[in-house]
Amino acid sequence: MTSQKGRDLLLKIGDGGAPETFTTIGAARAVAMTLDNAPVDSTTMDADGIQSLSPDAGVQNMQLRLDGLFKDAVAEETLRAAAFGRTACNYLLQFPNGDSYTAAFVVMDYARSGAHDGLESFSVTLRRSGAGSFTAGA
Repeated sequence: MTSQKGRDLLLKIGDGGAPETFTTIGAARAVAMTLDNAPVDSTTMDADGIQSLSPDAGVQNMQLRLDGLFKDAVAEETLRAAAFGRTACNYLLQFPNGDSYTAAFVVMDYARSGAHDGLESFSVTLRRSGAGSFTAGA
């Protein structure tokens, strides 16, 4: 597998329409996806002290983290509305190799900052709500 450019990992937010249109949130400086599988401990008394896990009985969660600069005022307003509204919105994560992942996410934390001699930046952490859909690139 060849290396992939980090700048080509894009996070987009949906408009809720049918069909849904996704808009790039911003000029990301860093995007990270974390998938966590928390299996259930199914160890029994007669397991000789050796742990046994049931992976399909546990909880899976996914978290996205984005740090960057807003693409435009519309992107900032859309993300801010999702944060203040405490609503689940559909997001699209596009990977550099053409793969994509779409799911509803809720804003866990949202921050904006700026300096007198620089551009305003933001960071957001999203947590998946429900199942998502993975599509392999062409």
